Order: sequence, then structure tokens, then C-alpha cells
Amino acid sequence: MRRTLWISYLTATLSFGWFVLPTLICAGSRAAAPRQDKRDDSQEHSRYSMASLSGNYAFVGTYAANVAANLGVMSFDGLGSVKGAVTVNQPAPNGSRNIVKVTLTGTYSVNSDGTGVISFTVRFADGHTSDVSEDFVITKAENHGGTLIATSIFEAQEQPSVVLSGDVFVTHTYTRRPD
Repeated sequence: MRRTLWISYLTATLSFGWFVLPTLICAGSRAAAPRQDKRDDSQEHSRYSMASLSGNYAFVGTYAANVAANLGVMSFDGLGSVKGAVTVNQPAPNGSRNIVKVTLTGTYSVNSDGTGVISFTVRFADGHTSDVSEDFVITKAENHGGTLIATSIFEAQEQPSVVLSGDVFVTHTYTRRPD
């Protein structure tokens, strides 16, 4: 009788509202919960590839101390090529703003851990060009048919801005747009 009361007590104390901790109690043994398999999500983040950057992405960039901003749209082909257009809103004399439009073409590589490099040629309206490299990390992705597709990317330009004068640091956040 005492053992039955003890088992009833344990069962009652291990029940929490809608959640019941399954317990196996046998004479002479300790309570044991069933084995819980943990899913190893670390493998989920080691399967990135060139195809992970595929489609159209909107991006917003900031320059050190928020002296300027840029925005635009990039198209990644999933094979290592990228192209896009950028509008830069930068300071001008007497507190006014200057709008600069540039186009970008380039290549990219993606490491299996979701980091990589984008190398751009920036073409200005007057025809002159500058080359820049940007280090990035995929911050969010969705699985599409076994391929991780980046939905959010953060990157930092290796060189100072080629649009603003001085040693101005540039970062961008990319967000994948719907197909």
C-alpha cells in the first residue's frame, strides 16, 4: 500500500498542467525518463554553397558615424556572379545632400560556414571605376529543397568608401526579396 501511495505521489508531482513528464517506476529502481534525442543543428550551418546566394536582395548601407547612407538592389545568380545598382545619399556643401548613383558588377564566393567575399567593380555615372571587396556572413537562411538560401546577410567593406572621401568605413545589410 505504501508503494502504491508513493507511486501516485510521484506521478502527481511530475504532472505540470498540460505537460506530463513520462516516468517509469519499478520496484527497487529509480525513476527514469525516456531517452531524449537532441538534434545537432551545427550541421545545418555547415552546408552553405554558392547557390545559397541566389535571387534578388535589397540592401541598406551605412557609412561610419552615419554621415551617409546607401540603398539598392542586388541580383545574385547562384553561381558566383552579382550585379546591382546603388543610390548613395551623402553630405554636400551648406548642409545639403548629394545623391550619387552607381552600378556594381562582380563575383562572390561562399564558404560552407556561411561566410564569404564579394568583389565588386563600382561604376560611376562619369564612367570611372573602383574595385572593392566586402566580407560577409549569412545571418539567416531558409532550406529550399535541400539548399540553404540566404535571407539575410551582413557585410563590411574591406576598403574605405570609394564614394565618400576620407577613411570612411562602410557596412551593408542584405535582405532577400520574394521571388
